[in-house]
Amino acid sequence: MLRKNWPLLVAGGAFVAGLVIYWSLKWPGLNIGVKLSDVGGKLAPLAFAAAVIERAVEVVISPWRDPQKTKLQAAVDAAKQKNAGLDEATAKLNEYTADTQKYAFTSSLILGLMASIAGVRAFWPFLPDMKVPDSPQGSFFLCIDVGLSAALLAGGADAVHSVVSAMTTFFDNASQPKP
Repeated sequence: MLRKNWPLLVAGGAFVAGLVIYWSLKWPGLNIGVKLSDVGGKLAPLAFAAAVIERAVEVVISPWRDPQKTKLQAAVDAAKQKNAGLDEATAKLNEYTADTQKYAFTSSLILGLMASIAGVRAFWPFLPDMKVPDSPQGSFFLCIDVGLSAALLAGGADAVHSVVSAMTTFFDNASQPKP
């Protein structure tokens, strides 16, 4: 039961921790300004870094994992022709593919974390004059920005594009007069 629901427990614990931090620290909000015309330009480095990370992981993972995947795919194809052992061959291929995805995600997350620590971030460009307050709140903001940016970078260029598209659609809809 616990093993199955651990993501829900982690999310609930993080939510409760966030509420405790909010109530105990009483930090004011940060003045983040988002102009629709600036979104693409400010997030372009993030999209570029995500595309580079995505390609770098592919370049490293493919030569390492593809030969075995090709053998497993050949076993699946042979099992289809023989009409025997298809379930077992497919299960092995699926397990191998799932392991490869785990390695790729872990690699992407590590590279995304390194890139976001180096300064490729999602929220920081939207701060006035790109200045983080020199305070515990500023330090916490940087930690959250680095973590969320790393996760976004690990999701690849499509993830960044989805965020930009969602923001653009939201602001376009918000600016339209209601009939």
